[in-house]
Amino acid sequence: MSHVYVLTNQHQQFLSKSNEWIDGRESTKLFRTEHKDVAINQMFEANTRDVTLRIELLECALDTKKHPQIPAEALSDEPLLATEEGIAAGDPEELPQPDPSETPPEYNPEADPQPVPEVEPQPQPEVNPDQFPGTTPEVEPNQPPESVSGPA
Repeated sequence: MSHVYVLTNQHQQFLSKSNEWIDGRESTKLFRTEHKDVAINQMFEANTRDVTLRIELLECALDTKKHPQIPAEALSDEPLLATEEGIAAGDPEELPQPDPSETPPEYNPEADPQPVPEVEPQPQPEVNPDQFPGTTPEVEPNQPPESVSGPA
């Protein structure tokens, strides 16, 4: 094994073993593999997390300790300001802030709908059987329905 593959993006950052984008100055923390197909799979997975990245494979030679030797032209001119410690500390300058046009409104009527007022049901009009000739009730007023049994 004389070389390994590492992943770099358009910002001259390198993918670490913990799937973070770091500068390539600490080669011990970099994701690396000797198999190109494994590197391509990792590139695909990293790109699905952030589709704006333009990720490339970089073939690097190994040093005597079997760590990748990153070419100087592949490294950025300055080290990254947002290190993992800075992000963990919650430095608000380093975290991306949402655009004001993307902030949710203070009041969302769809999230808190107004209750629908209850409406009293209108009484059913009383129908006089004499108004409709030929229709008679099935049960005579003085006779109990068949489902009711007599005195026991």
